[in-house]
Amino acid sequence: MDFIDLEWFDSQKRMGRFKTRSGQEVVMKLETPPKMGLADGDILFQDAQTTIAINILPTKVLCAYASNMHEVAQICYEVGNRHASLYYGEENLSFKTPYDKPMQVLFERLGVKHAVLKSKLDALQRISVNASPHTETPVLKFTDSTDLQILIKK
Repeated sequence: MDFIDLEWFDSQKRMGRFKTRSGQEVVMKLETPPKMGLADGDILFQDAQTTIAINILPTKVLCAYASNMHEVAQICYEVGNRHASLYYGEENLSFKTPYDKPMQVLFERLGVKHAVLKSKLDALQRISVNASPHTETPVLKFTDSTDLQILIKK
């Protein structure tokens, strides 16, 4: 068993060059990457002698602890409003996001119970799905509107 150690943000990549712990170079190109990204323990390659799996490295996170559904909504809104990734925490009604000092200050100002921890941000626990440059952009179709008015005021 050999592992590729990835930072949480690298788990969203669809292709790249990585080295396993044993020093083997792996070129990864996923035709259809998992929507939420690679997860801790995902197997990239396996034959009779070798299994190469993903290991998501622990990173500094901000863990918020909600005591009721109002706080759950507030935490989800504030993290989402900043377009930050959000993950389920290990405890009931807890959430993790990559550490960010402004987010910590916001949680303090709002009175949200929180802690700074070192933890894995695993795709299987991810709540939010940020748009990735590797995903197909939906085709938008516009139709003319007979009652559309554009006003430019100076």
